[in-house]
This record gives sequence, structure tokens and C-alpha cells, in this order.
Amino acid sequence: MTETLTIRLPKSLARAFRARTRAAKTNPTEVLRHAAADYVRHDAPARNAVLEHLRARAGAWDGDVSGEELLRLTRP
Repeated sequence: MTETLTIRLPKSLARAFRARTRAAKTNPTEVLRHAAADYVRHDAPARNAVLEHLRARAGAWDGDVSGEELLRLTRP
């Protein structure tokens, strides 16, 4: 199944994009399809500040500590 996607580009960028795709003997749809697939596969998810904070201090405490207590103890 496919879905139509409309994007807006500055005219100069759109012209350059079309020219490069013609020179490479491909079409804009194929280039955008590959770019979208690469972006989705390789882009890391958005960072969660709380998780980053906990991971940075993982192993830096002794005993059982709750996440809430760890945040209270380690935040400046």
C-alpha cells in the first residue's frame, strides 16, 4: 500500500533536486523513498532527559534505590 505525500521546497532546491535526479537517471520519488526509509531506520528516537540522567549515573549507587529517589539524590 502506498500513500501520497506532498512536500514544499524552495524553487531553487526543487530545480536542483530534479536536475540531480535526471543526471543520476532516476526519479524524485525513488530518491525520496530511499531517503525516508534511511531516516526512519537510522534516526535515533527522541531523547528522554530523565532516562539520560538515570543512565549516566547507572551503577553509581549501592543498594536498592527507586528511580524517584535516585533523581532526588543525583540532581544538583
